[in-house]
Amino acid sequence: MKKVDIGVGGGLLTLSIWLFCYAGRYKDLAVMGYGPDLFPRILASMMIFLALGLIINALLGKSLKKEDNIDPRGFLRVLISIGICIGYLFLINGLGFATSTFLFLFVLMTLLKQKRIFLRIGASFIVSITVWFIFRYVLVIPLPEGLLI
Repeated sequence: MKKVDIGVGGGLLTLSIWLFCYAGRYKDLAVMGYGPDLFPRILASMMIFLALGLIINALLGKSLKKEDNIDPRGFLRVLISIGICIGYLFLINGLGFATSTFLFLFVLMTLLKQKRIFLRIGASFIVSITVWFIFRYVLVIPLPEGLLI
């Protein structure tokens, strides 16, 4: 696993550095002292830090041992979650932000085996409406509109 961790860490490090540089190409529309490159650069910096941590752990011999395998059921859940995220991207333009975010969160919580349906419904509703309200009225950033909101 040491070689795998070093390889993955190197790939992530390369991708992170590229993202950091690419974010610097965004047009500088600084309104409050920062521009649209701030958040992508913060994320890229965090990825660089974590990739270096993966490489360092591998070099220090703290990688997973060969017998430590990934549970196939967990891996399948990850793949399904990625599929749900991709579906969300397609739904957001048709159904609108609030409706598709509600559905996205509800389905994801169901996949992750949150048992109480009222909690799933309530949390999905509150998060969707809260985020929509913040973007719409506080940040004044338009979001895709569709059914309901």
